[in-house]
Amino acid sequence: MLIPLPFIIKNKSLPKYLKPIKAYVLIALIINLGTTVIWKYKEPWGFKEGDFLWSNNFLYNIHSVIRLLLFSYFFILLEQRFMHRVKKALPFLFLLLAAVNFIFFENFFDRWMFSNRLLAMEAAILLFYCLQYYIYLTIEDRSTALVKQPGFWIVTGLSFFVAASFFIFLFYSYLTAEDLKFAVDIWDVHNIAYVLLCICIAINFKKQND
Repeated sequence: MLIPLPFIIKNKSLPKYLKPIKAYVLIALIINLGTTVIWKYKEPWGFKEGDFLWSNNFLYNIHSVIRLLLFSYFFILLEQRFMHRVKKALPFLFLLLAAVNFIFFENFFDRWMFSNRLLAMEAAILLFYCLQYYIYLTIEDRSTALVKQPGFWIVTGLSFFVAASFFIFLFYSYLTAEDLKFAVDIWDVHNIAYVLLCICIAINFKKQND
């Protein structure tokens, strides 16, 4: 999140559809800082296995919910008149399914594992948003170049991120149980995809500044 941060700070006047992305960058920066601090300093600070802050998994769950809601709002604010009712309904469906999952099946604050169901559902919904964005641009007869369409670079980075991460999220619990080293190694794919998302967000805000 430090990659797009300077371009966001520099830009004081943003179109409405970019404000959820600005909010996401700032919130995600705080959450990611929290996950790193807990991981690195839990032992020096005296936390022991079983203490609440021994694990940062709950922050991944919070991050997932916030990312879904803010990016959904971003797509809605683009005002593409294509499946607009579905796009408005999806955040509510996500919250409903997440509530059912955590009430009956999983613990939102699980110390041992973040919710792969939650993150996989989030990735699937965001991938749907990305696909409908490109479908809309395809069927619309527009003279503006594709790369100059509102939000193009953000959607491109998000598409790569959720496509690369979906199966990692979906099977991560199984992978950690079967082969922890491979699970840790495959998470690097998610990290690389997330860096690409941040770069694409920075590009979008930079072009907005130009």
